[in-house]
Amino acid sequence: MSIYLGIDIGASTVKLGLFDPEKGVIGERLDRPSRASEGPDATVNVIKTATSELLQANDLQFNDLKAIGACCPAPIDASGMCVYPTNIDRSWQGANVSQKLSEALQLPALLLNDGDAAAYREYRVRSAENKASSCMAQFITGTGLGGALIINGKIWSGPAVSAELGHICIDSSENADLCGCGARGCVETRASLLGLRNMVKHRQAKGNVPEALQGEPMEVAKTLRRLGQMDDPLSDVVAIWQEYFTSLGIAARNVVNILGCDLIVISGGAQEKEKAASDRAYQRFKQDAIASIRQGIDQSFPHLTQTRVEWSIDTLLDSAAYGAAQYASVIGNTKS
Repeated sequence: MSIYLGIDIGASTVKLGLFDPEKGVIGERLDRPSRASEGPDATVNVIKTATSELLQANDLQFNDLKAIGACCPAPIDASGMCVYPTNIDRSWQGANVSQKLSEALQLPALLLNDGDAAAYREYRVRSAENKASSCMAQFITGTGLGGALIINGKIWSGPAVSAELGHICIDSSENADLCGCGARGCVETRASLLGLRNMVKHRQAKGNVPEALQGEPMEVAKTLRRLGQMDDPLSDVVAIWQEYFTSLGIAARNVVNILGCDLIVISGGAQEKEKAASDRAYQRFKQDAIASIRQGIDQSFPHLTQTRVEWSIDTLLDSAAYGAAQYASVIGNTKS
């Protein structure tokens, strides 16, 4: 039996799942508070205990595990070290999380950026349905903006870290919004929940905003998906989402021009359907989003119009843990 343990480490929650290369996902995922604010060792202890619980719940033994595929929301180098903790506690900086997991569980372990893990899962789902590409870029929308490149079936990674698509510069002006990475004008300052907050804040500063956009900017930002998927959305809300997705399209154009990708995938919070939204309203929101992304891409060479821009087709929620496990199974990790 070759079962891989998938782990998605977040700032507040750690998610564990089991993956069999032949049978796919095994059982239910197990979520636990990550205790990431207490440092990586505290999280590793949580994972060690949770792994035993997960195996017991699925009538499996520890010896059934072959290796670990883990991910977390930070730039990761080839050794499994957290280079800079952009979306997790600063105590993680410089920690070799891959090594810590391997030592704690006595298994080979790899550590990926969570965007890379999610994109690899998407790639495998698309491959099974003959909808993949040999050069795919994925943007993962959320509080920030993640991204990944899958080239010839593998996660692209340089000597330092893998692709950080959320930090492509789309605004070089002096008054561009400051990004969490330290630079100004990154696409994340527009195409993310933080970006929505920025756009709300700027509109409020100009005055004369509708009542729905009044209030604390981040709290307003959290309502914008619902407002955008209404049957008759406010013009200000439509304009904010247009700026969001056009900015994403500009970043995508840069990726396509550099690498020649012929598939851009959009996943994460921005593509999700609100429970209260009608199918008609959601389809309009989706079509407008893709049209805005296309607007950002199609301004360049004529051949870029052939680039596919598609919503994610992976229906498994929070699938990064399984993407990491699946990648560990493919690159051939084995017990020492």
